[in-house]
Amino acid sequence: LTDDQDYLLNSTMYQPNLLSKVAAKGMSFTHGFANTPVCCPSRSSLLTGKFTHNHGARNNSIAGSCTSPEWSKQMETDALAVHMQKAGYRSLYAGKYLNHYGEKNTGTGGKEGLAYIPPGWTEWFGLQGNSRYFNYTVSNNGVAETHQSNYTSDYFTDVLKRRAIKFIQEASQYKKSTGQPFFLWVGTPAAHASFTPAPQYEHTAKGMKAPRTPTWNIVPKDRHQTVRELTPMTNEQIAESDTIFAQRLGTLRSVDDMVGDIYAQLEALGEDENTFFFYTGDHGFHLGQLGMGYDKRQLYDTDIRVPYFVKGPGVPEGAVRNDPISHVDLAPTVIDIATGSVPSNWDGHSYLPLLKSAGHVEWRKDTLIQYFGEGTVESCGANKLEYHQAADGSFIAERVGAYIPAPCDGMNNTYTCVRRVDLPNGYDDILCAFTCFHHPGGTPVTCPDDQPEGYGEYYDMTVDPWQVHNTARELNPKKRQELENRLETLRNCAGQQGCS
Repeated sequence: LTDDQDYLLNSTMYQPNLLSKVAAKGMSFTHGFANTPVCCPSRSSLLTGKFTHNHGARNNSIAGSCTSPEWSKQMETDALAVHMQKAGYRSLYAGKYLNHYGEKNTGTGGKEGLAYIPPGWTEWFGLQGNSRYFNYTVSNNGVAETHQSNYTSDYFTDVLKRRAIKFIQEASQYKKSTGQPFFLWVGTPAAHASFTPAPQYEHTAKGMKAPRTPTWNIVPKDRHQTVRELTPMTNEQIAESDTIFAQRLGTLRSVDDMVGDIYAQLEALGEDENTFFFYTGDHGFHLGQLGMGYDKRQLYDTDIRVPYFVKGPGVPEGAVRNDPISHVDLAPTVIDIATGSVPSNWDGHSYLPLLKSAGHVEWRKDTLIQYFGEGTVESCGANKLEYHQAADGSFIAERVGAYIPAPCDGMNNTYTCVRRVDLPNGYDDILCAFTCFHHPGGTPVTCPDDQPEGYGEYYDMTVDPWQVHNTARELNPKKRQELENRLETLRNCAGQQGCS
């Protein structure tokens, strides 16, 4: 599971191991979606198989139930890891978990902070707080382990790779003697801020510019308030957005090394042919689209579409599917592989039938996208790190400043969307409805009818793939009613039956 990895802006272009060992030998999904385009709510859906309105983690704050003790009590006890443990799996979680994990006032069951290990995991190597490449602390099975700024010993993606391979070696040996299967989840910091590649990959995409898509640095007035009140990027902001684009590609080179080394280890142990390998990102990312230099949190495909690749037993090699899958479907698919069933109270559905065929399979044609804005005009920044070489030849990372903060959230950036896909002969569209407020934390009010918050945003990607024109006001009334009815059903649904 990568962090902030987009689908639309070609983020996999320097990942040959991923493309040759997973995509080419497995299945690629062209329409994989994050149900919420921000870290903690999205990861909560991945862990629980539930939409945001059911798991309750609405934003990246503890007050918004990101890693709150209440969330741990109510949601982690029914999360994927617990069900995998019941199914007899030996497991490891390694890497970024949820944004405030390990901090003060988090945890439950008499354990707080880094001492707390979420239930179900046999082994635990969880990052405290948000993604970092250097100068971080992890909970190594409940004990704090601090890392500093030496590339060789501390670069987090490489540390995770070594920990994952160690687990595979030990779990495979244990499996041979006991028959116990194993389950590994790795959450990398790449391609999140501070966008710091390993020294050998600093020049991977140096000089490359972020894709100049049709909405690049354009601020349309037919968008909701957060977007239409922006101003286009300055030349300095454009240069920084381009630098971030190139740096992100460099960070993913180390992720690709991890993919290659994990596969080599599985092959050496004879486990490669009986192992399912899933690869995705927690949500997408924009780089200059609609005048926003970098970040996520918006309803557009740059932010909600993610890479999705699966390789495993019975998965047809090189298959490509257009069927829409989303993050609430990951946990149901994994537990279905492990046990043959899915908990009835999970919202997502197992796409194992899709994985077993390259042909037509009956599958739903839509998913729910939700975002609960924090209600304030917000700019998101990032530190800049550079390396210097020590006397012993080692590379040491140090902070040398910060990127110019980019606008990322604002008033009335709370929305619910139905995202539909039925290709090649059907539809590919999205309708979004907004919730409005007069002030942050206030009571919802009626959105103005003459603004996009009132009439919504609608894009038909069969004719407008980059979502240039909001055509919500031109929608056929019958079609609009159909979409609104489906959106209302999804935004209130619960469980396998209700969210079908």
